[in-house]
Amino acid sequence: MSAIAETPATELGAMIVQTPGVLGGKPRIKGHRIAVHRVAGWWKLGLTIEEIGERLSALAPAEIHAALAYYHLHREEIESCLEDERAVCQSHERQRSTQDRGR
Repeated sequence: MSAIAETPATELGAMIVQTPGVLGGKPRIKGHRIAVHRVAGWWKLGLTIEEIGERLSALAPAEIHAALAYYHLHREEIESCLEDERAVCQSHERQRSTQDRGR
């Protein structure tokens, strides 16, 4: 009986990194300042891999797939990032609305 050695094609950890001080330490695609939650958010809105690639042309399709794989493996963490971003956006919208009424 011969033993077959399996080697991983690519480690997910080699493509997704977290760096303190970069994007608030949130998971991002290595070599880019593009957060995993940004890719996951667009995917959740119904964009295809190709459409995400058109918006983020610096990314290779494999990097987009890696971001989505990370999202599926760490869904709670990435959903929390998305929720934080929604809260910030809503806060900015309220501030803008208040400023517009004051004019």
